[in-house]
Amino acid sequence: MSQPILERSRTDDTQHGGGCPFHAGVTETPEPAELRQDDLLFLPMHKRTIAQYVTNESGATELRLYYEDKEISFDEPELFAFGENLAKQASFPAKSATGWGQGYDWPVVKDLLEELILQGILQTTNPAPAPKMAQTGANHLLPTAPGQSPRTWFECEAIMAELTGRPVELGYLELMIPVFRVAHIAMDNEGRQVGESNVFPKPLRVEVPTEWTTCPYPGSRYQNERPMNLTALKSMGQHWLPAMAALLQIREAYLRRFPEARAGWTVGHLERLSALVLAVPAYQLMKTAPRVANGELHPVLSSMYRVTDGVRMTTHQMLFLPVVETTLAPDAPMTAQGIYDYAERNYVFQSAHGVCAGPRKMIEEFLGVLVDGTTLAGMDDVPQAPEVAAALDALPAALDYGLYGLQAHAIAFSVWPLMSRHYEELWTILDTWPNVDSERFNAFKALVQTQIKQLQSKSLIASEAWRADREKVYADMYQKTCEGLGLTANADSLAERIAPPALSAYHRIAEAQLRGILSTQFGRPAYEAAAFERLIRCLMKYFRREQGILAAAEQTQQAINRLLGRPQPEREFSAADLNIYNLLLGEVQRIPHIGEVFEQLFHVEIRVTKSNIDIREHG
Repeated sequence: MSQPILERSRTDDTQHGGGCPFHAGVTETPEPAELRQDDLLFLPMHKRTIAQYVTNESGATELRLYYEDKEISFDEPELFAFGENLAKQASFPAKSATGWGQGYDWPVVKDLLEELILQGILQTTNPAPAPKMAQTGANHLLPTAPGQSPRTWFECEAIMAELTGRPVELGYLELMIPVFRVAHIAMDNEGRQVGESNVFPKPLRVEVPTEWTTCPYPGSRYQNERPMNLTALKSMGQHWLPAMAALLQIREAYLRRFPEARAGWTVGHLERLSALVLAVPAYQLMKTAPRVANGELHPVLSSMYRVTDGVRMTTHQMLFLPVVETTLAPDAPMTAQGIYDYAERNYVFQSAHGVCAGPRKMIEEFLGVLVDGTTLAGMDDVPQAPEVAAALDALPAALDYGLYGLQAHAIAFSVWPLMSRHYEELWTILDTWPNVDSERFNAFKALVQTQIKQLQSKSLIASEAWRADREKVYADMYQKTCEGLGLTANADSLAERIAPPALSAYHRIAEAQLRGILSTQFGRPAYEAAAFERLIRCLMKYFRREQGILAAAEQTQQAINRLLGRPQPEREFSAADLNIYNLLLGEVQRIPHIGEVFEQLFHVEIRVTKSNIDIREHG
């Protein structure tokens, strides 16, 4: 029999971690003493061990154990019983492992256990007990809330000015804040923000009394240093049955629009369904009239939002985060069990400041309703509050809002794969440019080189394969929203919809402006190089591509505004406005918008809208 394989070291920060080869991330330890049958072995925090059967790339079944940051694979059926029993042990005499399953010879067990000791998974001495964590109290990992009082997106222009320096009108909200996050900052009538400790944007989170406790559930959350929100769990329990009844009704409304999902769910369908569930309370908060005022959202709706957002985040990670596991295509089949298993082994139950408070039974009940359409005992007999009934009566418009919002998201976020490609094209041009004695040119070259290194090492669009996968998801999201909205007749694909406009006179004017400014800034040796014209063409091509995105984005946003009874904006949306979401992320490392680079280095404003490109120096 072969030894178990430590396939890769894992991380609970799935946005920045990566798959590693054998022994990566494992501290090198000296060769242990030979294991004896009466040695006592320890698996510290064994309740964090997750055992899952998977089908590998060759189609064979494997047992995988996920323990802390390690993934252990047993690919021989004869060892499955060994792996299953190992996951259940806090401590055990080495010889006892020979009796697991149908039994194993001591030499086989000895080799297996010694390998696990060498990898740092099993220990030969009793580990010191983990520091006792406070059972209840405050969350020491959660910073003091910066917000002084609850805000609403009807203050959009003022909020954006405060947080980003760009006062953008409410009529562009869904191009800056994804529709599945619009409700985050709202207060429900229990005095709690819908987004709880994960409110986005972070500066809009306000302090509310919350009881936190150490997580007792086996699995990736077990006794984690991040506590769980006991107050939210208690509220969820109080509103569970009416929230699940409302969820089932939304599920049925979704299936009427996407009947093919009745034959089997896919990752794309489940991400879309969960996002539309989140759009139901958001629609109530954002429509012009009659609108649910901030602080009056019924807790059945806020509870439904919070529990469903977990599926939205899990399926979003499946589609977009190629860090620990390969991303899945939108049409990849998915089940309730598949969602739970993925969330467990990829730390989706954990956030920066806390862990999911729902026990496994509650999560499985929820997934049974959402995915399988299960009716829970007593659910049919629970009356809905008038506010919840009104929200469910408005489902057709709420689903339209969610679908248009997802369409806006697919269009607006298409700018990032595009921009990363143009950064690489810029660097190819600059890297082959002959050396010149130009301070501004060399500063520009150095900055682009820095961004390329960051793009390639810390970005989720570091490779062309990753960018192409992301664009396929956006294309599917766009196509399916068109289907759900009944817009498929004569509908263009996403690529056609965001195509750049035809060359016109103002493009030639903008190109002349850019050429004149950069030739002055770079100086004669630089602008006389043959690469200078390639640089100008690359930048102008990118600005025109931005125009195509902006034109499509504004058109979808106008449909959202009409649906909500919201006034249309007075000014055009700009390429710099597409960057607002990144600015709201705050301290997260990001690739700067190309316009920011020119502003920083050359004091040049490049304003790109759907109808114009204006390039000018400040003062």
